[in-house]
Amino acid sequence: MYYYGMPYYMNPMINQLTPEPVVCPGGFIYTVQPGDTMFRIANRYGISLQALVDANPQIPNPNVLVVGQRICIPTAGVTPPVPPVDFCPGGTVYIVQPGDTLFLIARRVGVTLQRLIEANPQIADPNVIQVGQRICIPPVVPTPPVPPLPPVVCPSGTIYIVQPGDTMFIIARRFGVSLQRLIDANPQIADPNIIQVGQRICVPVPDAPLPPGICRVTLTVEPGIQALGGTAFINLVDPTLWITTFGLPKLSELGKDYCGYFAWVVDRNTGIYFCVELKDCVPGILAGYGKTTGDWRNYDEIIVTAEKTAHPKAPEGIVVLRGSLAVCR
Repeated sequence: MYYYGMPYYMNPMINQLTPEPVVCPGGFIYTVQPGDTMFRIANRYGISLQALVDANPQIPNPNVLVVGQRICIPTAGVTPPVPPVDFCPGGTVYIVQPGDTLFLIARRVGVTLQRLIEANPQIADPNVIQVGQRICIPPVVPTPPVPPLPPVVCPSGTIYIVQPGDTMFIIARRFGVSLQRLIDANPQIADPNIIQVGQRICVPVPDAPLPPGICRVTLTVEPGIQALGGTAFINLVDPTLWITTFGLPKLSELGKDYCGYFAWVVDRNTGIYFCVELKDCVPGILAGYGKTTGDWRNYDEIIVTAEKTAHPKAPEGIVVLRGSLAVCR
């Protein structure tokens, strides 16, 4: 029989023009995808090409498939490898479904492909599994918890929280210390080339001597406050204050209506205060600077408070940090 001058079986449109119902007892229906051939489909499902051709007598030319065409994938008489009864200790037995691959199964159940392959040594070729085949899904191994970072001891320096993009070299340059001194101050860091965002490190006192009249004051955390501390540099004769704080709690954590942090140079005897508002520098770090006239040589301490007003005249809020000026005399 001929169709437009060519043999009936050679016409590429014949399967599309004369569809026949697909009968598939003991198997399942598969829809042809772009790039499919009978050979590829047979290989994918682990059956012989002849078995696939025989199961689809409605296809006059097995060399011509049409995308969207429905064909029968036989499974009757195909015996997948049967694993031993106890082949999956601690895991779960899974029955392969149409369209499954080991990669898709591994991704679906949350194990690596390599672990799934190793759990199924009965599968000779991991690229070929059969519908109805029993495979072992190994137990999911929980990710071990990250061990806590060792505590940071920094008796004569400042605790700094590592920020995105930081390296030991960048931090050393930022704080005016040599890289070697920064490394020596942090023996808990096994590899100075690897530091983690959020990690606490100790920044030692800057290498260069302080200018005449400048005093360094360490600010310690008040009891009950979760913070890291702070450092202030102060000139008592030419009243100037530079201050940096680290890891102060969020204002909302201290209570309702707190709106800002302020540093105060305090004279307890006279009740006179000098105030500097602290502002964000980088996440977790607040800093401030202030200069005035007069003389601070009789002042007692520096404190940092959380206040409920934007322009406080005196410290009335919660004290979070404190440092004595006795070291400057």
